[in-house]
Amino acid sequence: MIKFSIRHAKLNELLRIKYITKLAYKIPYKEDTLITKSYEPDNIKSSFSKKEVFIIVAIFNDRIVGAVRYKFFEKNSLYFYKLAVLKTHRNKGIGTSLIKQVEVIAKKKGIAKIKLDCAQEKKIPEYYKKFGYKIDKVKQHQNHHDVYMSKKIEIQ
Repeated sequence: MIKFSIRHAKLNELLRIKYITKLAYKIPYKEDTLITKSYEPDNIKSSFSKKEVFIIVAIFNDRIVGAVRYKFFEKNSLYFYKLAVLKTHRNKGIGTSLIKQVEVIAKKKGIAKIKLDCAQEKKIPEYYKKFGYKIDKVKQHQNHHDVYMSKKIEIQ
C-alpha cells in the first residue's frame, strides 16, 4: 500500500483533475459505441468556484493521482461522479479512500443517501457493490447501459 493523502481540490488544480479524468474515461464502453470520450462540462470552473460542485483529490509525491467529484443533490442526498485514478496508481486503495471520504462528508452533513451512476459495460457496478451500493435502475441507451446506484447512510 502506498502512502497518499486525501483533501479537497483547489481551483488551480482543475486542469490536472480534468487531465486525470480524461485518461481514466478514455476507453470506450464498447468498440462500436458512440461514447468514446469523457464528457467534460464547460462550466466546471464556474460550478467549482460557486461551490455547486466539490472535488476530492488523492495526492502522492506532491501530485494529484486521483479525484472524485460530488454535489448535493435533491433533498437530503449527495451525488458523486467522475471517480478517476491514474492507471499507474490503481489497485492501491486510492479509489476506496476517495469513496470513503465522500461517505464521511455525507455523514457529517447529515445526508441520508448517496447516489451515483456508472456504465454497466465496464463492470463498474460490481466495484461499487463492494462498498454497499445497490442498483436502483438500469437505463438502456443505443450502445450502452447506465446503472443508477445508491447507498443509505446511517446518520449519527
